[in-house]
Amino acid sequence: MNTRLTRWLVLLALGLFAFIFFYERRVPDTNQKAERSARLFPGLALSDITGINLARGTNFLLRLERRDDQWRFIAPVAYPAQPGGIERLLNALLQLRLEGTISAQEVLAQTNGLASFGLSPPAAIIELVLHGANRLEMRVGRQPWLGHPQVYLQVVGRDGVLTTGADFVRALPASPDDWRDRALVNLTGVDFDRVEVRTGASTLEVVRRPARQWQMTKPLLTRANSARVDFLLEQLQMATVLRFLTDDPRADLEPFGLLPPERELVFGRGTNELLVLQLGRSPTNDPNQVFVRRLSHSNVVLVARSVVEPWRASFREFCDRRMMVFRPEAVDRIEGRGDEAFVLQREAKDRWRIIEPFSAPADNVLVLEMLANLASLEFLEFEKEVVTDFAAYGLDPPRSQYVLRASLTNAPPGPTNQVLAQVDFGNPSGYKLFARRSLENSVVTTLAPDRLPRAAFQLRDRRLWNVATNEIQAIVVQQQGRTRKLLRTGPLQWSLAPGSVDPLNPFSLEEAAHQVGHLRAEVWTARGEEQLARYGFLVADHRVTLELAPGSLAPRLTVRFGRKSLSGRPFAAVELPGERGPVVFECPLSIYDFVQSDLTALNPHPGSGSAP
Repeated sequence: MNTRLTRWLVLLALGLFAFIFFYERRVPDTNQKAERSARLFPGLALSDITGINLARGTNFLLRLERRDDQWRFIAPVAYPAQPGGIERLLNALLQLRLEGTISAQEVLAQTNGLASFGLSPPAAIIELVLHGANRLEMRVGRQPWLGHPQVYLQVVGRDGVLTTGADFVRALPASPDDWRDRALVNLTGVDFDRVEVRTGASTLEVVRRPARQWQMTKPLLTRANSARVDFLLEQLQMATVLRFLTDDPRADLEPFGLLPPERELVFGRGTNELLVLQLGRSPTNDPNQVFVRRLSHSNVVLVARSVVEPWRASFREFCDRRMMVFRPEAVDRIEGRGDEAFVLQREAKDRWRIIEPFSAPADNVLVLEMLANLASLEFLEFEKEVVTDFAAYGLDPPRSQYVLRASLTNAPPGPTNQVLAQVDFGNPSGYKLFARRSLENSVVTTLAPDRLPRAAFQLRDRRLWNVATNEIQAIVVQQQGRTRKLLRTGPLQWSLAPGSVDPLNPFSLEEAAHQVGHLRAEVWTARGEEQLARYGFLVADHRVTLELAPGSLAPRLTVRFGRKSLSGRPFAAVELPGERGPVVFECPLSIYDFVQSDLTALNPHPGSGSAP
């Protein structure tokens, strides 16, 4: 085989492919060339057009220009234009085909000359402004007869009268308003960081902080409802004008309720005002519409009331009603003060510890629930916007307080915990409480925070103890003056202490010992010796004590049982390190069922518990 010849053939094939791909397929075929040559303006492209001048009879004259791909009116008034209608007309003009030509001699032979073709005066004059200050002017006449698909056209610089399709005539605007941008405002290009709502002597002002959160600065300094402000801004951005009423800067504004305006909506940056909307009254025949004036264009328009009505609301509607705003993952330390002062410290991502007033593991689920409840707290209303004496409201010092802190890395000498959020609760006011947010100067009212812990025990780890069955040497049951002692001598080996003749079910007893050895709380309820009578411990008089082998967690572990709660679970109580008196909790039914069947001193029923 001749490899040299093969190489040349391959190169030739590649060259032919490249020619077809890069050149031949881009060259118009005969049909495409014929199509282009039949067009009225074969060499004209949309990108060549930088402006339009349009006159329709003696009614109006429009002048528009395109800059940075944006169309704007130059006359009759400077105003943004919507590109849709403009480009529909331009595309229709670019697609015009020459249907026929009437020579100049034939035109002059007509009795009325150009008037016979509706060209003196013309129905419309369209002038396209092209790159390089070139212009293309065409005069639109009448149709040969009503309903005819063609129209007479005169192009400046060409002899005679042309006939072409009449479809483009339908793209001509009936009035200047047809091509106006109907957006009430375009905030995309407005670099604002401040929004004001001015009403006579009162002003609402919100300022956007670097984190894109809104802060209210007038009439008082407080957090703004950022979600509400952003939503209203988006709603305003999408608002459309229903009617353009007047562009005369000297127009009488009093009939529109704009002298003075009822509201002014100001968008600014720093002290500069970038855009101002003046809100007036509604038309007498339609309360669902409102007169609005844009100062940048000095024109009065009509918009739907629903667009501007939210901006008429009280400043209270723009306040962030959350009592605390924070990211849970940023919280490293929780300080609370209710029935007692307590502190929790984060030890790891999902592990917390009580460090004051005692040291004990915290229940991570309860801590997360506490943070969620703090985040969901909202105030009901402002009691007073500016307060100088907080003691009158029970807020100096507060009756209860919650502070969330974050650890500072590479912090200078001094406090190493930054306050993320703080809330103080004061005196009651009916079913409400006075409260204060993060050292603000206002007092608000809120519902009583009943779901928040008031003492450290309410956040303890609910796993009370974890004792293996093999560590249990005996179980002592005391109930209403009777005592029953169960001895464990080995796996599934149980016996009664001397003097007792009750039969035993070793399988059920083994499971009962396991359940009590892994005692846990379902819900923390109360604390203190004085609480026992309230929860039925004195009446029930039932306690179970685990006697453990030497070297175990403790020599003895005792749990007491009281009456049942509304949930159906029994109240139980234990002594815990660091606590002042017994702690009351709701015991899970899965544990208490075995206690009731096997660990009772009153008429025990052996075997009634579930075997393992």
